Amino acid sequence: MLKKALALVAVSAALTIAAPAQARSQLSLEHIYTQCGIGGLVFGRINNVLAIISNVTWDLGTTAVLSGTLSPGACGGMIVARAVFIKENFPSIEQDLASGRGEHLTALNGLMACSAASSHLRQDYANYTLSSTYKESKASVNSEALFRIVNDNLEAANCSAA
Repeated sequence: MLKKALALVAVSAALTIAAPAQARSQLSLEHIYTQCGIGGLVFGRINNVLAIISNVTWDLGTTAVLSGTLSPGACGGMIVARAVFIKENFPSIEQDLASGRGEHLTALNGLMACSAASSHLRQDYANYTLSSTYKESKASVNSEALFRIVNDNLEAANCSAA
């Protein structure tokens, strides 16, 4: 247990030093342990204490520190909500994308909160489904691809991805 704690401190220190100055200025221990990692993902919007307990219990906060220092903008907010929604509802979202309508597609468009980004989503995912990568990959890989396509559409439409 002590070795894990020392490893966490070493990784935290190294990543904090290596993180860009702008990202470091936005970091706080409270933010990292309440909005990042497993705890932030599951409990971040519900209860900060549960988020902290979950992060510490799960892996001594390693995931929270890594996500907080390497990609602080990805902790909490709509990007996490989209990721969780896509991961948990992927088969239904995929069906709705194929048909062009459905409650899961409507919900995903709501999470995107940008009609300009939503307009190309269906075609971009359809193009991906024609690739060999799609055909050879498991659902988890394809759901990650959909997540990237969603965020790429948000960026291309100059929408906020957070």
